[in-house]
Amino acid sequence: MGLSKTVYSALALSALAVFAPVRARAQDKPFYLHSGDTVVFYGDSITEQRFYTYWVEVYTATRFPKMPVEFFNAGIGGDRVTGGGGGPIDLRLSRDVFPHKPSVVTIMLGMNDGSYQPLTPQIESAYKLGYEHILASLHDNVPTARVTLLGPSPYDEVTRPEMFPGGYNSTLTHFADLDADLARAHGATFIDLNAPFVAALKRGAAVDPLATELLLPDRVHPEQTAHWFMAQAILTGWNAPALVSSTTLDAAQAAVVDLRNAHVTGLKADAASLSWAELEDALPLPLNLDSVSTRFLTQITDLVDQLDQEPLKVTGLTPGAYDLLIDGRSVGKFTDLEFAKGVNLALLNTPMRGQAFTVSWNIRDRDDTHYVRLMMLVNEMKFGVPHQRGEEELTGFEQVQQNVIYDLAQPKSHTFKIAPIPASNAAGETTK
Repeated sequence: MGLSKTVYSALALSALAVFAPVRARAQDKPFYLHSGDTVVFYGDSITEQRFYTYWVEVYTATRFPKMPVEFFNAGIGGDRVTGGGGGPIDLRLSRDVFPHKPSVVTIMLGMNDGSYQPLTPQIESAYKLGYEHILASLHDNVPTARVTLLGPSPYDEVTRPEMFPGGYNSTLTHFADLDADLARAHGATFIDLNAPFVAALKRGAAVDPLATELLLPDRVHPEQTAHWFMAQAILTGWNAPALVSSTTLDAAQAAVVDLRNAHVTGLKADAASLSWAELEDALPLPLNLDSVSTRFLTQITDLVDQLDQEPLKVTGLTPGAYDLLIDGRSVGKFTDLEFAKGVNLALLNTPMRGQAFTVSWNIRDRDDTHYVRLMMLVNEMKFGVPHQRGEEELTGFEQVQQNVIYDLAQPKSHTFKIAPIPASNAAGETTK
């Protein structure tokens, strides 16, 4: 009960600006991924869940719809730096990574390497030597690939007691320190996933301990929404811009004041209404704000501020309440003062967000296709099941799906209208 009220209040406020300026990281440094990149996510069962990787894919396709990037998930449960259920490490790399000719490889390992026991010199040595072997193999086989080492996600000792004195997560944070050292030595990028995840758990536990415990139900594998803690860390570490688009209009003058990643035509004022057509260069994130878990996510992280800003600011409106319509459908009601401060369209049920959901569903379908193909290869190794024809057909289907994703991601022009609400109708209205 308390969670729902608090989160709804936070969302109502966050739909209205005060907009933080776009981060210096996004202004000064380009996004890590490039047009035509092929990304392979390598890891254990947490990567095999295909959630943090999915969110990174969704962000990339919706924020950069004219910059096609292809993603492959190569996570298999139980993996260590030496390999695991999908085969020994050299087979894993030669079968699941190198054939894709990746220009980017991310690696997240460590959860299984610590063997769920206190750290020993032998465990540390095996981890370092195994990781060195992976990096050397990548250098030899895909020498131009840009590599990102991900400090492993946490074992939950925030909402539940430590496994043993000192805690198992201390082993994982030590592995993250080793990953950072390896990244420096090998010219790779390092992004820690453990610390921001733990910080989010601590913030969540202060609000609702049980809801926070459910984010890591078995202490190891995050629930789908909690994978945003990792996806956000990766994206911000890759200099992902917060801005979807920004539009500032002057209603009194029927004039465009400022546009970023947006194109406005046909702006006109008529009987206290303002209307125009707008084409944005990107789509907002498909966040389901009807979901309790997503609302909780927005409360305990700064995800919206960091990655989902789509401000519409309109000054010069006559004092009063207004209906914001996009393509003839109301998406929210705001006062002139709220419009003057700015409204974050990313948090409203707009056609742009609906389009982003369509893109995300097709990304999930493509990921499912690739997962079936990966499991065919693993089962051939385990059981001698022939795969060749089916694998080739799935490979072709993946490419078709890849093309569909970017066709669906292309932004469309929409008609906007800000119409006054008669005082008799505005009574009792609340901002959406």
